[in-house]
Amino acid sequence: MNKLNICFTSPSTNAYSETFIQNLKSGLSGNVFHCYGEFFPFLTLKGSLQNYKTPPIFDLIKKRLGFITLPLREYYFSKYLRENKIQIIFANYGPSGAALAPVSYKMGVPLIVHFHGFDASVFKVIEKYKEGYKRMFEIASFIIVVSDEMNQDLLNLGAPEGKLIKITYSPNSRFLELKPDYQSNQILAVGRFVEKKAPYLTLMAFKSAKEKCLDLNLKFVGDGEFLSVCKDLCESMQIQGVELLGVKSPEEIASLMEQSFCFVQHSKQAINGDKEGTPVAILEAMATGLPIVATKHAGIPDVVSHKKNGFLVTEGNIEAMASCIIELYQNREKAKNFGINGKEFIRNNFSSKDYFQKINSLITTAVTNG
Repeated sequence: MNKLNICFTSPSTNAYSETFIQNLKSGLSGNVFHCYGEFFPFLTLKGSLQNYKTPPIFDLIKKRLGFITLPLREYYFSKYLRENKIQIIFANYGPSGAALAPVSYKMGVPLIVHFHGFDASVFKVIEKYKEGYKRMFEIASFIIVVSDEMNQDLLNLGAPEGKLIKITYSPNSRFLELKPDYQSNQILAVGRFVEKKAPYLTLMAFKSAKEKCLDLNLKFVGDGEFLSVCKDLCESMQIQGVELLGVKSPEEIASLMEQSFCFVQHSKQAINGDKEGTPVAILEAMATGLPIVATKHAGIPDVVSHKKNGFLVTEGNIEAMASCIIELYQNREKAKNFGINGKEFIRNNFSSKDYFQKINSLITTAVTNG
């Protein structure tokens, strides 16, 4: 059977916080034509796509004379699909799916849209793309969500239940080969320094825990708009034992996980509505064998079972998070048991093989039925 020609779209190709998109792309069993650049792509890693932002003068003339009736971005993208015999569009993020749905419909090319988090929760995004989402819900063959809460959010927006498919991310299998140090005094946090990940609340919980566990230390990986705020917080409140490490490579993160005994993340809904999907860093930490201390937020309870492979606290409750960290610090056998349970849960439910099989099966079904 010949491989399918898949047009895979994403806003960018190198966002350090979007390794899940690169991981997804790597597992597609087809000829992947990666288009990118904002929600409506105008750049490509394969094939020739004319940038609609810098059209040739002749196309501007033809457009003015009425020989080109479509908006230039749709005209160029449609031409790209035809020239490369694209059989399906796989759009990452809801706004991209909304932008590309009209092209999918006019070209008769099936569309799958993968939501990831903000696109199903940020109030302004939902308002801006409300009509586009409605049209996309009609046109798309399938809509992938990563958590039960995201599934419900899209149902509330009018998505047809039969088109919504929950497929949670899979951590890279290399994390399953790692072993944490349950006798270490190091806890680890990994994530962008943005409001929905609330790094400042993680720091406050750590400060409280360290008052009772004097040799506890925190390594914090990530970058973002709240990094400088967190640096100021550590300095002004004299929070000792914290290293804000900035962006680290996957290999460096894996090493940090092996040096730690616990993983923490205090996710919460941002004031603009922004929520997580299911955080990949938590899945990677569980695959490593680290017990998790996190919040009852978005897709986290889908994978973290309270008092089985970690602890879950309510959003904003830093004292409860501190108590959980202290309990794992003082009871390393419990930390180890939680970690073992988490690793087995990932191994049994979120293997890379099963993840890619689900994605590729969905693509094949969409093309076959399209």
